[in-house]
Amino acid sequence: MNFFGPFRTTARPRALGALAAFAATAASAAPARADVSSWLSLGFGAASLEGGGREQQPLRFTLPVDLGMGSPPSGAVMVGVGTRVIPYFGDGTAAAAYARAATQGYVVGSWGAAVDAGGFTRLSGEGGPGFIASVNLGVPWGVIVTGSYALGDGGERVASCTVGVDLLRLTVYRLSGEAAWLNPKPAWRPEPAAESAPPR
Repeated sequence: MNFFGPFRTTARPRALGALAAFAATAASAAPARADVSSWLSLGFGAASLEGGGREQQPLRFTLPVDLGMGSPPSGAVMVGVGTRVIPYFGDGTAAAAYARAATQGYVVGSWGAAVDAGGFTRLSGEGGPGFIASVNLGVPWGVIVTGSYALGDGGERVASCTVGVDLLRLTVYRLSGEAAWLNPKPAWRPEPAAESAPPR
């Protein structure tokens, strides 16, 4: 006895029809670009650390490194996620994971801003896990100025200010300063405005 006879005779044509409809839809769809935006930045500055079982300390040098990925740069606002390694010279190292919202100008290496918020934890040194927030001001040629504040378990408080460069804002995504240094193949470039039809 063939238990699957009725299933095969009715379901197979339906499956083939659905497959054909899907193929026709895919073939007729216009190609779409789904390029993501990303960042890789290096900074240098100073941080003030206090609490967390320590007295307020002199300023410590810090050298944060950021890496992340977000939505396409074609939108007015980019959202994404990133990670940060933050060495505090003489006071250990922390690591952070955060969400970012940035303006299009920031992403393409021009004037703009990005805001980060997330959590951090200590890899070494005194202190514990906590919350970190940053404001990044973008300047042409990939330069960034960042102010950060972190509040950790046990009352640790860290305030820092750094200046750095985003290597991808300077190269892959840069649309600023092309009069002096052309970027021949940026990851994204706005479509040229369509010319209006001449009046009749």
